[in-house]
Amino acid sequence: MTLIEIFLPVFAVIGLGFMAIRSRYLDPATVQPLGTVVIRIALPALILLALTGAPAQVAFDTGFLLAYAAGSLATMLICMAVAHYVLALSRSVTAIVGLAVSMANSGFMGLPIAQTLMGAEQATLILAHCMIVENVLILPLALVLIALAGQGDVGQTRQKIVTDMLRNPLLIALLVGVAVSFSGVALPDVARDTLAFLARISAPLALLVIGGMLASLPAQGRMSVVGLMVVGKLMLHPLAVWGAVGLFPGMGAAMAVGAVLFSAMPMITIFPLLGARAGQGQLSAYGLLVATVCSFATLPVVVYMLGLA
Repeated sequence: MTLIEIFLPVFAVIGLGFMAIRSRYLDPATVQPLGTVVIRIALPALILLALTGAPAQVAFDTGFLLAYAAGSLATMLICMAVAHYVLALSRSVTAIVGLAVSMANSGFMGLPIAQTLMGAEQATLILAHCMIVENVLILPLALVLIALAGQGDVGQTRQKIVTDMLRNPLLIALLVGVAVSFSGVALPDVARDTLAFLARISAPLALLVIGGMLASLPAQGRMSVVGLMVVGKLMLHPLAVWGAVGLFPGMGAAMAVGAVLFSAMPMITIFPLLGARAGQGQLSAYGLLVATVCSFATLPVVVYMLGLA
């Protein structure tokens, strides 16, 4: 397949979501509920389906987790250092930059693109591994940094992080899927068929949500900060993960390629909501908008360099 054949359907669905909201064909208020359906129903079903159908040694790749975590943390530290020491940004903005560059849009963009390039089963396994690192390490660390920057109650923040993790449907699906995989118990056919039916809506609905969300974001922000976010997320993050893959050998070639591919995605869709906790909601929204648009140019380059097209 050519790069155009790979990305045209993906970006076309994003564009459809954008136009549906911008033209008011769909009410902008529908974007959040649709995203909730993806996060709370479709993606957990997809993750459960993949992990419960894979042997334990396939469902849990320690080398991938270490490499993806190392690359993400290195990107966070480098960009935060640039933000603080070079651009002289405030602690709150520096914390937001750290989150922006280290946590990818795995579920809404990474999964649909990886499914097209690598197949649904392999893409879902990679997604599950990325989400372990993102939800257990990167996001909690970023939220603590944001709380420290705002001089808020760090103890309350830690408690909320733990509570949110225990209630996170994606993390619950990950833990249940890994537990079932290690137990060797096979799900009944009716359960697998139900999960597969729900999982099929995840990719197209996620792309529609991305488009609708972009239509609602403000186009205003500080370009120096946004430039650091975009370069850090779309260029430095995949480079750092690629370098870390070489430090933790042993994972399969497909998993290694998938780690770099997922890290090349723009930042997570809830980034503006997290940025608002530090009083940087509009800056975060603009950063997400610019990074997502720029990824239309950078992702084909990454795919070509990885030999996926």
